[in-house]
Amino acid sequence: MAGQQPAVQQQAGQGQQQTGVSVAVQVKQMVSSDAVKKKFTEVLGQKAPQFLASITNVVAGSAQLKKCSANSIMSAAFVAATYDLPIDSNLGFSALVPYNESVWNPQTKEYDKIPRAQFQMMYKGFIQLAIRSGYYEKMNYAVVYEDELKKYNPITGEIDFVTDFSECTQRDAGDESKVVGYYAWFRLKTGFSQELFMSKAAVDNHAKKYSQAYRYDINKNKKSSKWTTDFEAMALKTVIKLLLSKWGILSVDMQRAIQDDQKVYDEDGNGGYGDNQPDVIEAQDAFEMQEIQEEQDSNQIGGLELEEV
Repeated sequence: MAGQQPAVQQQAGQGQQQTGVSVAVQVKQMVSSDAVKKKFTEVLGQKAPQFLASITNVVAGSAQLKKCSANSIMSAAFVAATYDLPIDSNLGFSALVPYNESVWNPQTKEYDKIPRAQFQMMYKGFIQLAIRSGYYEKMNYAVVYEDELKKYNPITGEIDFVTDFSECTQRDAGDESKVVGYYAWFRLKTGFSQELFMSKAAVDNHAKKYSQAYRYDINKNKKSSKWTTDFEAMALKTVIKLLLSKWGILSVDMQRAIQDDQKVYDEDGNGGYGDNQPDVIEAQDAFEMQEIQEEQDSNQIGGLELEEV
């Protein structure tokens, strides 16, 4: 599936190039194209009609996506289709996220902000791919409150939680000001287990480092980034993604998902990372624990990445 992305754009016809036609109408024309239906059917089978309908619904419900090119929307949607993940962000598996990409204008000698849609994995999407791999016996994630954490050593990674949660009240009270961090854990069928805790400050620093949109929101007091509007979901995604990429056994789909996350495609089908830099895939074998650098091909959908983080 790695080389199919440009084909979707080329076979979508010239509808997306029409001037004076709304993006919503262009998308509807594209999903009605026999060529596009064929490409989505190749990866989704009988689920293709329902998925194509969801694309038009998502665009219709987002004023920001309507500002993006129909071409980038279809490209991002096709990435989600290759993983068989729904694109309704309310479900928490994946989403089509608008992003303003800075493109150099040689005539004005300034950078223009070009709205484009990017595919974004969400934390339930990573969990879904891990389950499908068949390697994991059990896994979990959680928001951690102040009265639940006894101590955490950032050097060794050792975490000590309270043993009697009946005395903890902050979670039930829903006091978000008492959230101190985010936690994820898994156990493989081989018996190997690993956990990862990130303090709220560590996650915030991570977001500031990798998300240009989040930095913009902070500096301009805006709410344009998913980090700003749904920090908890982004934080959980970050800790799950980092845990799996550092310590988990990565299936082929998981590797591709880590690379494809937040990739934006231009009119020629070339993929790149606008808002974030991709994470390094650190280990594919949980018992080797060796850092490996995956060679990335920004022109293919089948690379790996994710930094929504």
